[in-house]
Amino acid sequence: MKTSTFARFLPALCVPWLVSCASLDAPVDNETGGLKKISAAELRDYLLKSYQQPQYSAAREAPAGMPAPAAAAPAAAKAPAFSTTNLQERGVDEADLIKTDGRHVYAIGAPNNQHYQDNTLRIMQINDGGKNLQEVKRLTLPEGSSLQNLYLAGKQRRLVTLGNAYQAIPVPMPMPAGTTRMMPPPYIMPRPQQTELNYIDVRQPEKAASTLQVQLGGDFNASRRVGDTLYLVLQSYPQINTTSGLDKLTAQDFLPTYRTADGKTAPLVTADDCYVNRPPKTADADSGYYSNNIISVVAVDLNATDFRFKSRCYVGNTDTLYASPQALYLATTDYQYNQAQGARSNTRIHKFAFTSTDIAYRGSGFVPGHLSGQESSFRFSEQDGYLRVITENDQFTDPSMAITAPYGKSPGILSILKEGGNNGLQLVSQLPNRKRPQHIGKPEEQLYASRFVGDQAYLITFRSTDPLYVLDLTNPQDPYIAGELQIPGFSDYLHPVGKHLLLGIGKDALPDPQGEFRGAWYQGMKLSLFDTSKPGEMKEVDKLILGKRGTDSAALHDHHAVTTLPVGTDLRVALPIKLHDTPQQGMQGQPSDYYDHTQTGLYRFEVDKSAKKIRQLAPLITERGREEYWSYPQNDRSVMIGDYVHYFHNGNFWSQRW
Repeated sequence: MKTSTFARFLPALCVPWLVSCASLDAPVDNETGGLKKISAAELRDYLLKSYQQPQYSAAREAPAGMPAPAAAAPAAAKAPAFSTTNLQERGVDEADLIKTDGRHVYAIGAPNNQHYQDNTLRIMQINDGGKNLQEVKRLTLPEGSSLQNLYLAGKQRRLVTLGNAYQAIPVPMPMPAGTTRMMPPPYIMPRPQQTELNYIDVRQPEKAASTLQVQLGGDFNASRRVGDTLYLVLQSYPQINTTSGLDKLTAQDFLPTYRTADGKTAPLVTADDCYVNRPPKTADADSGYYSNNIISVVAVDLNATDFRFKSRCYVGNTDTLYASPQALYLATTDYQYNQAQGARSNTRIHKFAFTSTDIAYRGSGFVPGHLSGQESSFRFSEQDGYLRVITENDQFTDPSMAITAPYGKSPGILSILKEGGNNGLQLVSQLPNRKRPQHIGKPEEQLYASRFVGDQAYLITFRSTDPLYVLDLTNPQDPYIAGELQIPGFSDYLHPVGKHLLLGIGKDALPDPQGEFRGAWYQGMKLSLFDTSKPGEMKEVDKLILGKRGTDSAALHDHHAVTTLPVGTDLRVALPIKLHDTPQQGMQGQPSDYYDHTQTGLYRFEVDKSAKKIRQLAPLITERGREEYWSYPQNDRSVMIGDYVHYFHNGNFWSQRW
């Protein structure tokens, strides 16, 4: 898969300030893929069958880097260098709680009586070369709305917010005898399956105002932005009153709609743009389970001032969205049971290619194993038309649960697919295989961090030690394990640092058969710097251990909490950390002992790429001793501007010189 640097990143250059994407050919639907495009009448019949079978409550799963290109600053003055959202793929923007263009910081959330107010957007002006932040505007949505995610569309000078809508429903409260009136305040009850989309004009940030409000039918699942197009994945379940009779329903009655602020309601997807799973050729098409779960893929044109979009939908599920600059991949794990092998998992993947708002279904495929980890999109990578996927194998303690596939009991399974075959995505190769039987991981280990960097994949498996594997993917028909390194602890997240350095962020661990997962006791946070210049001789060239057992960080659960900024030969790294380092009374010094909270703050590091060292700087501390009970650590973020860093914690900003 060797290509020139220019050719490798050519698709990512299709952005408005370089070339018009509209001139590219629109993608074409695959007519024979694993999903079948059907007529409105066929879709109606399919969905009606879902109401004629035993019902169950479907599980609704929440959606589950390289810096994004900075928005061009006005020519009046040069803004200092600043950090941007930590992304998985270059050219594919991701929503987050905080965004900056180097002149203003836009953040979701504000403190309100010891609660995190998530219906508030704050706009902070950057002054004195990044030293100070001054609030110039605060927008608060009506009660019953919440903000989850934020995009900054630099060309349009517009914020795009995504959130949920709720409605207040009065609930009778117990009252003294003879009293029947309602007692305020009313409870906030969820309005079913509504996602709110807002455009906020920030051409003059101090006068920022909402210019478009749209309520979309469906729970928010995931999103990405590529150039001037916002891609949304929504999940909805038809709310049908079956008592009035099913014979009068049309297919469109089952599908989600959208509503604008003026009350206009229209279809979000049309019945002619929907798909269902293609039935096996050997099976009765009318047999089996019929889903009524609808996944909508919506491409929104951000150049338009009104809500302009194109959409597709399919009847099924999705757990994970991965996006390259050319396509969306929607994946979900299915479990099947048989008496010989017990519960077995496989992951179904659907590919939707796009050019601006034009979307086309390109095919489906299956890979063995399940998607594991809190950020399963990192299990995917697309390069040169090949989709590379890492899944976790099923684990069985019963020896009779034989696994006869070539990958055997390998904890990790690599699958490489490309367009083609009966279902549209065909398997090109797999690792392990009969030619290369070495397992990815040791027996009973679990898959933790994974990261694809060009023609290599880096994987962390763990039980009592931390094996770091590097897979060579240069030849997609013949991938192989190029190197392995075993060290204590594990990494939850891997961050490329330059060409041949990798920063691992995770936990230290002490081996113990009685520990978590019968392998080890987790301890404090661990930062590891790996030299990957020689895959067969990888080294941990530096490490830091922070705190004791109980220490945690939002960076271990969400890569957006990792902030980086290159300065010369150094990479500045900021991580929010809750440090537990205070012994509890009566502790016996056992590896299973939890330590009390010592302090919370933004911890600062510099990775010297030349010396291959991690330098720890004094942290910016916001809390000491007893931890605030109302803390929302999952929302901790930071931004670096010039020689200053700003820590967004519990809705407040804390600032200091780097």
